[in-house]
Amino acid sequence: MSVAQSKYFYTNDQVKLHYLQAGSGPLLILLPGGGFSANVFNKQVKALSEHFTVVCLDKRGHGASEKVEFGYRVSRFAKDLDDLLNHLKADKAHFVAHSLGAAMIYNYIDLFGSERLAKLVVVDEPSVLLANPEWSDEEKSQLGAIYEAGTVHQLTNQFLTADPNEIATNIVNAMTTKYATVEQKQFLLECMDIPGFAASRLYLNNICQDYRDVMQKIDADTLFITGRASLHPWQSHQWMKEQVKGAKLEVFEEQDGGNHFMFVEQPDKFNAVVLSYLTDD
Repeated sequence: MSVAQSKYFYTNDQVKLHYLQAGSGPLLILLPGGGFSANVFNKQVKALSEHFTVVCLDKRGHGASEKVEFGYRVSRFAKDLDDLLNHLKADKAHFVAHSLGAAMIYNYIDLFGSERLAKLVVVDEPSVLLANPEWSDEEKSQLGAIYEAGTVHQLTNQFLTADPNEIATNIVNAMTTKYATVEQKQFLLECMDIPGFAASRLYLNNICQDYRDVMQKIDADTLFITGRASLHPWQSHQWMKEQVKGAKLEVFEEQDGGNHFMFVEQPDKFNAVVLSYLTDD
């Protein structure tokens, strides 16, 4: 089993970002969700590095990356990803992108296209999160729009005013199933590593994005993964699958950890699904 090494590079706006690298073979980049460090994918790094060169990014402001005062927008994170690919001299890479990490991919494709994407695995991130008040409840579920405009600032302002431990606990409880163990929840809490001001800006920016038109631009083999019990209605990933030519969909049932962090609750099953998809010619 390959031991992950800590490495660093600089973005084009001179921010020092950290990533973990392990294994050998085709390049596979793991992009954790907003607020979570690269360590959240530790079991994926260990398992998948037996088949790939795995690179797991600490986004700016996260984990061991530099916690600067600027750039907490998904578009800037997409450019950071472009800088990482340039640093790695990567013509092609597979991607496993979770939550806001998937939003980074949507934005990257919008800005730079799909040419450097080999296969893409999107984990539980709808194409639109902010509901239009004109939409019906059925439309909101179909698209995954779970946030209302009138409450978004109230939600994101909590990162500036509320107890960080309480916020983190609420997030983890809401995004795990009733089958999650105490140890798994504690692990997720330990992986949350972002300053409150950065989380407030980043989450607000991400919620306000609308990537429905980008789905038509995805020109790479794509697997969407979601959970039956996720906060994001699973139908939103069925909708995205229908927009992306040849895409596939995997829905984890609740008893299989089917909420936002199925890769922590059921890592063996998750790793098997991802490995099978990435190695299937």
